[in-house]
Amino acid sequence: MAKRKSDDAPGDLQEMERTETLNKAPDAPSLDVNSLLGETMVERMDRPAMTPPNDATIEAEDVGATAWHNGKKITATWCNASNRNAYAAVQGIGWRRLSNANDSSFLALTMLAAHAEQTNATVNVEIGSDNEIHQIYAW
Repeated sequence: MAKRKSDDAPGDLQEMERTETLNKAPDAPSLDVNSLLGETMVERMDRPAMTPPNDATIEAEDVGATAWHNGKKITATWCNASNRNAYAAVQGIGWRRLSNANDSSFLALTMLAAHAEQTNATVNVEIGSDNEIHQIYAW
C-alpha cells in the first residue's frame, strides 16, 4: 500500500531549510547571493571582444565580393554557447565569422579552423560577400 503524506508533515521547502540549519555550523557566515548581485546585468557577447595576440589586422571594407586569401594562418578561434556562433582570426585579416548555413558545414569549418590553429597550419580561406568564412583548405 502506498504511503500517504499527512497534513502536518513538513513541506519540501521546510525540510530543505531544516536540513540546511542542521548542517550549518553555528558560527558559519551566511552568504546571500541575491543581495551581492543586486542590479548586476550579464552582457551576452555575440562576437569576440579581444584581438588575437601579436596579430596586426587589416579592417576589411565591406565591398560585397567573395575572395580567396591564400597562405594565411588561423591565429585564434572563439565561440560561445550560442547556436552556430564561432569566429576565427585570420592572419592579416582579423576576426571572421564561420558560415552557419547548416549544422554539418558549420561543424566542419569549426573543426578545420581549430585544427589549423592548433597545428599552425597554412590555410587558404574563402571569405564571402557576407564577410563570413565559407571554405577552408588546411595543409
